[in-house]
Amino acid sequence: MKPERAWATIDLDLVSENLRNLRDLLPEKKILAVVKADAYGHGSIPISRRLEAEGIDFLGVGTSREALELRGAGISSPVLVLGALVEPELDLLIEEGVSVTVHSPGRIDILQEAARRLDQPMAIHLLIDTGMSRLGVSPEQAAQHARTIDSCSHLRLEGIGTHLPSPWDLNEVARQRALLEGIVRELAAVGIHPPLIHIDASASALQSPAPQANMVRIGGAIYGLSDKLPKADSFRPILTLKSQIVYLRDHPPGQSIGYGGTYTTSRNCRLATIPIGYHDGFPSTLSNRGEVLVRGHRVPVVGRVTMDYTVIDVTEVEGTMVGDEVTLLGCDGSERIDVEEIALWCGIVPYEVTCLLGRRILRHHQTRIADELELEGS
Repeated sequence: MKPERAWATIDLDLVSENLRNLRDLLPEKKILAVVKADAYGHGSIPISRRLEAEGIDFLGVGTSREALELRGAGISSPVLVLGALVEPELDLLIEEGVSVTVHSPGRIDILQEAARRLDQPMAIHLLIDTGMSRLGVSPEQAAQHARTIDSCSHLRLEGIGTHLPSPWDLNEVARQRALLEGIVRELAAVGIHPPLIHIDASASALQSPAPQANMVRIGGAIYGLSDKLPKADSFRPILTLKSQIVYLRDHPPGQSIGYGGTYTTSRNCRLATIPIGYHDGFPSTLSNRGEVLVRGHRVPVVGRVTMDYTVIDVTEVEGTMVGDEVTLLGCDGSERIDVEEIALWCGIVPYEVTCLLGRRILRHHQTRIADELELEGS
């Protein structure tokens, strides 16, 4: 048997390949690689190290703590905090040269005072709410706030951007891009030229990137997370998820399985138990509906997915033994299960599938040169 209950293998060479393909498709754009949420569950430190080695233009994180974790790991690439800031960490962000996003005008004075007190400049990106209705200043007041930032002695307006909530709706995308373009023109008229303008994420950037922007924010394409993206064939999934059979048992017809007896055997069958459950990120919504791969065959999940274990029906797979590998995400022979399929079974978005992976999953970051092991939990 393998020494681990469940493990994810992340291919860092595919990170490099996906980034190269992205650069080929978007040669005129700087690339901000989004590594928030532990790089969508893939491991932010190893992913960021590989991206830095590839000369990434920017790394994007969701929180100030995520930015400081990158700096603490020795990563020196430009980092932008895309999300809301926690004030007690402002001094550290300034000292570490981390760029931050302003979502509301009240933050400008706070940032200026912190940077002035430390006598160190701080790079600011102004987020404009053109339709997401979550964070950001209004388009009508954006130019005024940009001028305020530009006038601050210790703040530098490094960029402006917006967030597209419906990248597949071309009319809505055009409307939002036009709003931002108008603000850029208004600022240019008074001599303010933010070096970075960013609008698009993976879907809209690969579909038709905004001509007025010079940077794109890319997450899903780097991780190969969705086959629904434009030009999806250019981006290969970097993660596979596996477990192993730890228990086998033959059951007669009429045997109820698991909590609540939500599954009852209808024939003589052989069921296997695998040591992965919803705490590990294998969602309980896969109960009685998900599938996994054993010896190149698709087999169904039966009964409820529990916190630590899942039961699967291996009756149709010849020669199954304790210790056999089970593929939950990835390929086995000619069969494949991808994040799109799991997301469909669960009623979630594909990015959630890898973001849900828990601390007990061993993350094995694989490269042709060496392997890095990141063990979180036991």
